[in-house]
Amino acid sequence: MAGYRERQIIEPANWESSVGEERAIFQHVLTTRKLGWLPNMFAVMGQSPKALEAVASVGEHVRFQSKLDDNLREMLICEVSAILGNKYEWCHHIGKVPNEYRSIIGSAAIESLPSPIGPALRFARLLASGEPTPDELVDSLKEILGDDGLTDLTVMVGYYQLLATFCAALGIEVEDETPHVSMPLKGT
Repeated sequence: MAGYRERQIIEPANWESSVGEERAIFQHVLTTRKLGWLPNMFAVMGQSPKALEAVASVGEHVRFQSKLDDNLREMLICEVSAILGNKYEWCHHIGKVPNEYRSIIGSAAIESLPSPIGPALRFARLLASGEPTPDELVDSLKEILGDDGLTDLTVMVGYYQLLATFCAALGIEVEDETPHVSMPLKGT
């Protein structure tokens, strides 16, 4: 994946002046994310409201409705972000990862964590790195998580790969109100 662009090249949409269907899209994102403000990434994506609607709906499922445990979801987000260099998502989510795991996110050490965390993070690491996922690992995850859980896991990794591409290509800036936390070095 290409490096993160040094500057943001598209301005956020002026969602406050939107009306009708476009306004409803922005309102839905605001309501489901429960932040009280529209994250910059979604505001930039809002330059194409239908793209925002489609992408945000997948994110809504994997973040808030999937079978995966909350801690595992946050760790998966940070693992994929670390592998792909997505500083935007990293800064938004690393503070939600349990303290005892923060220092090993983005490193091979995550694979030694107990099931389902270790195997799920290994799966995410391999997918995000473009490496093959061994049948034994996939079979194990299917047994642990079920068909729906494995599907949610795979969709989640793909969703955060999409966001990593979007953020890097357009240089999405982390908001001032979001803590800026350094990312681990890739490949550690």
